[in-house]
Amino acid sequence: MTMSARLIGTQRATLASEVRSEIERMIEDGELGAGEKMNELALSSAMGVSRGTVREAIRSLADSGLIDLIANRGAFVHETTLPEVRNLYELRGAIFAMACAAAARRVSEGAEPGLPKSLKKNIRKMERAQEDQDNDSYYGLNIEFHDMLLEAANNPKAKTVYDNLVKEMHLFRRRGLSVATNIAQSLDEHGAIYDAVIDGDSEAARAAAHNHITSGFARYMHLLDLEHKAPD
Repeated sequence: MTMSARLIGTQRATLASEVRSEIERMIEDGELGAGEKMNELALSSAMGVSRGTVREAIRSLADSGLIDLIANRGAFVHETTLPEVRNLYELRGAIFAMACAAAARRVSEGAEPGLPKSLKKNIRKMERAQEDQDNDSYYGLNIEFHDMLLEAANNPKAKTVYDNLVKEMHLFRRRGLSVATNIAQSLDEHGAIYDAVIDGDSEAARAAAHNHITSGFARYMHLLDLEHKAPD
């Protein structure tokens, strides 16, 4: 293979990666809804790339769990079933609890001197978002709060698994934080995690983190129940 051919191949792979990232963002932000068919022509026109590049990006997303490829029908945004939601929450809860326990231990060892201040700053921003009823800002800050704790755990493999889970969970996690009372409860739970982590209490941090994820699932289920009871 000539150098120019290798460069063209590298450029094509980079472009497909960028398109994949943009499609991921559209799914995570709800611009592409669960069960929606992927329109290669519309996406290629919107992004200014070829349909082949979009097709390549979509096929690569099938491995992430975000896209379902159905023979003779096309590609669709994955529509998560209730058992899948439960499994995702359980797995995410186990990893997050472990990470918070590790973060607390590392704080007690002096390995994360900046973490308490960073977490507190984040919580204050979440409180302002709650006061302003800015659910979108709260959701982004919520993701940031969790990410800081996963980073502080200093377990790259756990964070990689966690990040992949979060990508699959964005749609129903966002719905769970679409109600003011749910945000208030989530914020209280963040406070409990913060207190345990800065105290260096690993077991309390583990328990608070596990409770937070379990409660998040309960909030999501309650929201589904209310939607099913709503009149047509």
